[in-house]
Amino acid sequence: MCGISGIVGPGWQLSQLQSMVGIQCHRGPNNSEHFVNNDGNAGLGHNRLSIIDLASSANCPMTDHSGNLTIVFNGEIYNYIELKQQLCDYNFKTSSDTEVILAAYNRWGTQCVNKFIGMFAFAIWDDNNKILFCSRDRLGIKPFYYYYSGNTFYFASEIKALLAAGIKAEPNWNQWSTYLKTGFYDHSEETFFSGINSLPGGNNLQLRKEQLDITSYWELQESNPNPESSLIEHYTEELQELMINAVTLHLRSDVPVNVNLSGGLDSGLLATCIENLGVPKTLYTFTSSFKDKSYDEYETIKHLGLKDFTHIQNVTLPESIPDLANELLWHQEAPFGGIPTIAYYNLHKTIKSYGQKVSLEGQGLDELFGGYKYYEPYHYADIATKYGWDYLKNNTPKLNLSPNTQSQIISVMNNNMAIQSQDGTNHLRIDCLSREILERQPLFTEFKKPFDSHLNNIIYQDLMHTKLPRVLRMNDRLSMACGVELRVPFLDHRIVEYAFQLPNEYKIKSGQGKYILRHLGENWLEQTYTSKPKIPVVTPQTEWFKHELKTWVIDTITSSSFKSRGLFDSKDVEKAYAEFLDTEHDNSFFIWQWINSELWFQRFIDCLEF
Repeated sequence: MCGISGIVGPGWQLSQLQSMVGIQCHRGPNNSEHFVNNDGNAGLGHNRLSIIDLASSANCPMTDHSGNLTIVFNGEIYNYIELKQQLCDYNFKTSSDTEVILAAYNRWGTQCVNKFIGMFAFAIWDDNNKILFCSRDRLGIKPFYYYYSGNTFYFASEIKALLAAGIKAEPNWNQWSTYLKTGFYDHSEETFFSGINSLPGGNNLQLRKEQLDITSYWELQESNPNPESSLIEHYTEELQELMINAVTLHLRSDVPVNVNLSGGLDSGLLATCIENLGVPKTLYTFTSSFKDKSYDEYETIKHLGLKDFTHIQNVTLPESIPDLANELLWHQEAPFGGIPTIAYYNLHKTIKSYGQKVSLEGQGLDELFGGYKYYEPYHYADIATKYGWDYLKNNTPKLNLSPNTQSQIISVMNNNMAIQSQDGTNHLRIDCLSREILERQPLFTEFKKPFDSHLNNIIYQDLMHTKLPRVLRMNDRLSMACGVELRVPFLDHRIVEYAFQLPNEYKIKSGQGKYILRHLGENWLEQTYTSKPKIPVVTPQTEWFKHELKTWVIDTITSSSFKSRGLFDSKDVEKAYAEFLDTEHDNSFFIWQWINSELWFQRFIDCLEF
């Protein structure tokens, strides 16, 4: 896991590239180097976190035997051993996955990315043809940002590296308006910085003779289930095989691998799968906790009965939040998810303190297999579309559909269902926004719906636009800030593709999501894990904003900078916060949005320093 950077074009200075490398050293504390071609018009930078092949010969930038191709690479190609066997005619000098990418590009050209199982963002400079080829993994697990002035192209793993190269930090006001009015972020290629874009996951980028081309190499497809093999046992067996293979590949490492463990089904499946594989008994599990037992998942974890792990619990205290928030904002470079994200960052600081470099988490199964409650109307809309509304109504007592759910089903079928979320972003206080923000148009009109199934379309939306992309960005940034590689085996693209081939009734059944995972888990876990319903991430954020962090909130929303920022109407904000203090609330996202926005402008616009 690493940080990459580069500049291609005329007129740039070596000091710019050196600044880009220097500011990303947290991503790769083991080695930092740069490469400049003989013409001086192409430079690549790299910060290395050594995970596979720890020798210095595996450092980047890495050049092939011919001296023509040079690569900088961030991520892991988990099937590099199998690919190396296919590329046996290449004279490998290292045992790294980086050199496998070079050999694969030599053999298959731009089609090589279709061979990779992994998370990656890389750039290859072809000096003979003066071509820069870049690619990002299918789901965008690893970041890739760029700025193109028309003749000079800059790219990096983090936006701050582009700013360090001299790109001016200016707000992208349309993106800010979208975030404040809808709660959406990381849903498109645009960022919160004007002129700086993100290469979408599953896309290649090629720069040749100042011509920039971005093309997709991966698209999810829906397929009809095989009626001859539609039994739940058949699908469970196939999924189990895929999951075991994915976890096995994700355990490949020349340093110890650990698990980030919560009290949920997904991480329980991950940890139990690892234990069943018989890995060395030197692993840690790391769990984020709070002092209040109401928000503590650690007690649930004990029921897993794991024997081959040493369990480490990290407790986040309210008094640490302001400093951690400022610290994390610098790494996130964009709004993030409040107290849960801060606590997860704090957990990775603990992982670093134990000298660990790699940890796995169970991210992705909720999105893939219908784990969220708000997916249900989409599932039932599919049933009504297939069998008719009368069939659904006749089965209403059995399905236990409330009048509100029935209304939502009709809205889905009429394609006017409001986009919902589990993290509170459907509880914004639009009335507190400034007139200038309200008058700006959002950056999107409607998300693509590539499937016939309502359920698959909302899952696709969460997976590619409204939920997973921001989680992946936040988790990459908070883990790499601590020099920790965070792996997500359940987002192996083969599992993702399989989820879209699965009949919907094996995702949601009898009012419960992730049905097939619960069925699979019966062989691995106690009933405590397989039967309990999905619970949204629960933290003391709302309570702390009313009590322990009240002074911090008030100091922020009454500050002169907040009042003059032009994002919010400060009088309406203060009134809304007073109402929040006096009433019962299960949501405090809008308060975090006020704080998060102000912290961003203070750090990146008011006093940007390197």
